[in-house]
Amino acid sequence: MVRLLRRRALSDGRVEEFTPMTNKHGQFILADRAVDPQHNKAANQFFVDSIEALAARVRKGGVSVRMRGSISGQPNLISAAEIEFVDDDEPLAADDPFITFTEWSSEADDKAYASL
Repeated sequence: MVRLLRRRALSDGRVEEFTPMTNKHGQFILADRAVDPQHNKAANQFFVDSIEALAARVRKGGVSVRMRGSISGQPNLISAAEIEFVDDDEPLAADDPFITFTEWSSEADDKAYASL
């Protein structure tokens, strides 16, 4: 599953992570500056039901997402350009047990597979 984050360094050295907020109906809150420059007003915001729809809209750009800070609890509208995507399903290279099996590789293997 993909997660959307915005990280902000605080003056005391901690890093606050902002994550998308939902309304009372469980919908993610977005605003589009192209619709109205006063995008922070409730009347100028729109909603999506799933994290996948939110991610697709953010990737398209031009929107802001209502996000809440993990430390301050402060809600902010964060521009799509400031949001990073973290894919929790993608294994890290360090977690791949086959990366470290160098004994399975030999000079003969390298020569044999060089022409493939």
